[in-house]
Amino acid sequence: MIRLPLVPERERMRTRLLLLLVCVLLPACGPQVVQMKALNEFPRPLVDPLPIRVGLHIPPEFAAYTYHEKRPGRAGQEWTISIGPPQAQVFQEMLGALFSGVDVLDSPTAGGNGLAAVIVPGVAEFQFALPADTKAKVFEIWVKYDLGIRTAKGEEIGHWQFTAYGKTPTAFLKSDEEAIRAATIVALRDAGASLVSGLERDPRLREWLGVEQPADKP
Repeated sequence: MIRLPLVPERERMRTRLLLLLVCVLLPACGPQVVQMKALNEFPRPLVDPLPIRVGLHIPPEFAAYTYHEKRPGRAGQEWTISIGPPQAQVFQEMLGALFSGVDVLDSPTAGGNGLAAVIVPGVAEFQFALPADTKAKVFEIWVKYDLGIRTAKGEEIGHWQFTAYGKTPTAFLKSDEEAIRAATIVALRDAGASLVSGLERDPRLREWLGVEQPADKP
């Protein structure tokens, strides 16, 4: 009878540890998916609505916006970040608070009489950074938004762009996906604040929308 050599206990423990390490690392190298849903609540701005009615057309690609990136290192880690539903929600709620009336349109040319302008939001650029990128224990999100301003008949008037930024520390978050989700919510809040400040301060935007410039405060 052939006897197999006995494996020392130390070697068996080493093999078990290696297998455990592989099991831990393999999921981390797989695709990372961050699926953002509509927010339960979003702070409305404490401002008096402007006395005009505008149209709002949210393109399908904006309402379902998804960013995909394959990053170097970590076996080519892939990230898919979907922020369409909450950003569409934020723009609709914010503009609804900033104007006396907002008509949601199926197309930018579907506006009727009485609209001062038609607003069409879009994403011009999206970036995110992980702690490995910044060498700091934070996750960061940048979204460059583009507001297309059109006449009620759909003719282009101009474009107004601004950047929303959000970051969050890694503390108390269970995963990278949760950290990216939290940073995105901060960026969306920043987008809402930028909309308010733009309507208050940007003369081009107010001109395109047919809004009078605010009087200078003494």
